[in-house]
Amino acid sequence: MPLTQPKTDLAYLRNEKAKAEQKLRSCQHWEKILERRMSELNRRERVHRLCTRAGMLESFLVCPGELTDDQVMELLKISFRQPEVVLALAKMVHDVHEKQNVPNPL
Repeated sequence: MPLTQPKTDLAYLRNEKAKAEQKLRSCQHWEKILERRMSELNRRERVHRLCTRAGMLESFLVCPGELTDDQVMELLKISFRQPEVVLALAKMVHDVHEKQNVPNPL
């Protein structure tokens, strides 16, 4: 059984190189498309989360449309300085990190 010689013809190798370069460009283009899709999905997910949580906040405010952004921010600052809130938040973050096996950041 004769062994076939590797293709060493210069024209053949140039053609193979051109095909490989074209495939590389195609894959790089596809990578950019996928990165844009991921970015869009991350943005949509964040917008959904922000809207959901803003709705939660507004459900606790009396006349939320009448308060300014600065007033709501001041109310949040006061609320999140309460020792019970600080402890509850720290415990929630700790529990999430423990569940995800994230090392202690402190």
